[in-house]
Amino acid sequence: MTITTIVFDLGGVLTPPPFAGVAEYERSVGLPPGSITQYFRGDPVFASLERGEITAREFWKSVGTRVQAEHGVRIELARLAAATESAGHLVPEAVELVRELHGRYRLGLLTNNVAEAAIWREELPHELFDAVVDSSAVGLRKPDPAIYRIVLDRLGATAAESVFIDDFEENLPPARELGMAVVLFESVEQCRAELAALTQDGAVSRRGR
Repeated sequence: MTITTIVFDLGGVLTPPPFAGVAEYERSVGLPPGSITQYFRGDPVFASLERGEITAREFWKSVGTRVQAEHGVRIELARLAAATESAGHLVPEAVELVRELHGRYRLGLLTNNVAEAAIWREELPHELFDAVVDSSAVGLRKPDPAIYRIVLDRLGATAAESVFIDDFEENLPPARELGMAVVLFESVEQCRAELAALTQDGAVSRRGR
């Protein structure tokens, strides 16, 4: 079937890797690698935050309590929160790719996110997307198959005509099992090349219309 629809992840695809600032904060206070970043991937409290079940403040307090209990280090929650928020700035080259695709494909954004995150919402060119699905707004998060169905429904697309792009490999199998083509994002140019191959659209590989 011809590809008509492309769904992008946000963090690590349209923005820098989401937890780079957290890793830098770990280093700055002398904590072992992963001491804090472990609470942002595969952690049930963070999953609750991304489903909108708890507030960011509740999550930060949980992180502070656990880090202090394990390492005896009292972390500056405001500074740590700022480090994560700074990763919300969009990458111009990634936005340019979306802009090139706009008008030729239906475009969606599917993000595991936090209700209080502001930067990406302010910077995102919403007019380029036909649907934006935010985990904290719908109460579901990747890799729950239901959230992929939501974005497809909002786009009016079938899985077989759609591509899903994400930088976390664990988020790809549910999309693939629904029948979507998938791209594991590594760089804008790699993503562009894989989309060109999947869509058989030479204009993508030529950087625009």
